[in-house]
Amino acid sequence: MDLKEMYRKRKEIINGHMNELYTLAGMTSKSDAAVFSIREKICNDCPLKINNTCNTNLWIHPTTMETSNSGKEGFVRGCGCRLSAKQKSKYSKCPAGFWGDEFSSK
Repeated sequence: MDLKEMYRKRKEIINGHMNELYTLAGMTSKSDAAVFSIREKICNDCPLKINNTCNTNLWIHPTTMETSNSGKEGFVRGCGCRLSAKQKSKYSKCPAGFWGDEFSSK
């Protein structure tokens, strides 16, 4: 992600890091913590996850879960985000569509 994109996404990034801190401090609501936990489980099961990062060197087909080392039609590239923060951002979405919008009605 370049600096221009980071600046554009600052609300999303700051929210994720703040919620990560709130979670570590035990200050997250039970309903928010439940959503964050589901997101974490989804990412943990995803083949794009490497350590705590969504691998930008891989693409995934959201329906078949097939991965590729290059872009293909219907495939989505890993976002490169630090997942422990992104999973806790109420404004973030998985680029492959596996999670997101859980907080849009709040």
